[in-house]
Amino acid sequence: MTRMFDFAFASARIARTVLAGAMVSALAMGAAQAQTVTLAQGVDPESLDPAVDTLITSVGVMMNIYDALIWRDGEGNIVPGLAESWEFPEPDQMKLTLRQGVTFHDGSPFTADDVVFSYQRLFDATSPSPLLSSLRGFVDGVEKVDDFTVLVKMPAPRATVVPTLIRVPILPKASFEAAGQEAFGSAPIGTGPFKFARWDKNQQIVLERNDDYWRGPAAIERFVVRPIPEDFARFASLNNREVDIISNLTSERVAEIEKIEGLKVEAVPSVRNMFVGLDTMKGPFTDIRVRQAVNHAVDKEALIDVVMGGYAIENASVCTQTLFGAAQLPAYEYDPEKARALLAEAGHPDGFAVEMLGPVGRYAKDKELQEAIAGMLADVGIQITHVQPEWAEFIRQWTAQAHPMHFVGTGNQVMDCDQHLGYRIDGPRYGRFYQSDEVDALIQLELVEYDAEKRKGILAEIQQKVHADAPWIFLFDNMDIYGMTSRIDWTPRPDEMVWAYDIKVSE
Repeated sequence: MTRMFDFAFASARIARTVLAGAMVSALAMGAAQAQTVTLAQGVDPESLDPAVDTLITSVGVMMNIYDALIWRDGEGNIVPGLAESWEFPEPDQMKLTLRQGVTFHDGSPFTADDVVFSYQRLFDATSPSPLLSSLRGFVDGVEKVDDFTVLVKMPAPRATVVPTLIRVPILPKASFEAAGQEAFGSAPIGTGPFKFARWDKNQQIVLERNDDYWRGPAAIERFVVRPIPEDFARFASLNNREVDIISNLTSERVAEIEKIEGLKVEAVPSVRNMFVGLDTMKGPFTDIRVRQAVNHAVDKEALIDVVMGGYAIENASVCTQTLFGAAQLPAYEYDPEKARALLAEAGHPDGFAVEMLGPVGRYAKDKELQEAIAGMLADVGIQITHVQPEWAEFIRQWTAQAHPMHFVGTGNQVMDCDQHLGYRIDGPRYGRFYQSDEVDALIQLELVEYDAEKRKGILAEIQQKVHADAPWIFLFDNMDIYGMTSRIDWTPRPDEMVWAYDIKVSE
């Protein structure tokens, strides 16, 4: 009996030990999972060097690794970054006092030398960066005053120089030069809330929490970004709890996710404005009546309700409504009869044939939107031939002004109306499809006006004049839609970036 009792006791003790071990293991796994947040987005970055890859999805990853001199919080307010304060000793100079005691992820101290290097490399003629287009006309150079003071020199007074500096992350000069551009872009070092851990190309980027972050450590320990190009595959990964957040959620998926226990949807108005650009410099769109006609021919409400599932906001301004200085303007009413009359008046009673350049897979429902717009234009006699190359080739053809029409969306990290004006009217980056001496003169005025209210007035006048000239088909502002597990406590930002520092996890 004793032997049997001992055996039973031992068996029970072993069982309890195994069970306890399993519970500890499960708790440990649960704790580890709770400390890791995984985001699925459409594309993998080309590089993690901010001078090389400026696509917003790539920038969103990088801004978890780096800091800029100035930053915007989750509500879009300008706040100090690596610069703790700034002043304007002269109208065309900005003096910034840098934050002391900050270290890069490799332990090296952050100083003014790193700031000067991070800006100067963008101006290097042997290695021109796409990021330079954001600085051209705003920043001529950055000089070191002392170890923790720098002077930004402008070609002339520039009212938007403060938010423009948000675009430029600060890199460690010594570490970058030791590694070289290509190696550094594959294993970056910054001062941001997360440290680079590893990058399995086209599979995942793993970032680990920076416990020494100057703002204080993030709430989560690990942030993982997985590229999943196909919409359904992203949805399935969320439904299977393989990821915690998915971006670029389509309206069809919203209804599905809302029916699944443990999942939720968050949507915010975006900084991205969608439009069909018209080449007003040559071809049929030199005639304002033709430009007005195509605006009246497209039913924006139908595009929003049917194609976008209601997740967009009609906007007849060049500026997204989330931006500083945006004006609310009346939409061009959907009126096919008026469109036909304007075309006839302009000498096109039977319409005409034209090519429209547009990407596929870059924006939510971009292919469906282009097809719907083409159908509406066909109804008034305008026959569209679609040209839909891959994104890199799209950019090349767009900048070359190779087609009379282009479907595209412009984002805005600066969150100021001026950046949209620079992209679409007065900017060297994407060419000039629309030119107006009057508008150009007003842009020069708003650039140098430091009084916010006066500047808003100038920006409103610009938008009204552009609206009257109809240099593109005004469509809508996007909404950024995210699907996520219920354990995620996070409010999306309006600038399309997922800054994991703001994410918390509740179990």
